[in-house]
Amino acid sequence: MPASVVDVDMSDFAFGHTPAAVAGRIVVRARNVGRSPHEIVLVELPEDLPRSIDEQLRGPERMGFPSVAYLPVHPPDTTGSFAIDLTPGRYAFICFVKDGAGREHARLGMSSELRVG
Repeated sequence: MPASVVDVDMSDFAFGHTPAAVAGRIVVRARNVGRSPHEIVLVELPEDLPRSIDEQLRGPERMGFPSVAYLPVHPPDTTGSFAIDLTPGRYAFICFVKDGAGREHARLGMSSELRVG
């Protein structure tokens, strides 16, 4: 079976992509359409996480989640990709790059969930 493709636009400060993907081999194709450098850290979330990834990242107590893939920092107007085998579950794209004031892009809203089923 061919791989599913998830196209991800990395902007200042959000990820744009379809919210769901089919389990199995997934190719993530990322394009930095913003003016800042961005990265993707793909983490696996517990099914019973009571809050959204945005709420969790901005809350007073941040939980750690296992990272399952990483796309290194890409400057504006560049693209990158990675392939990964994912089982059904809840995942999140997160950008931990810091802006000029030392704020993580994730705390500025650059995180997004992906459901794999």
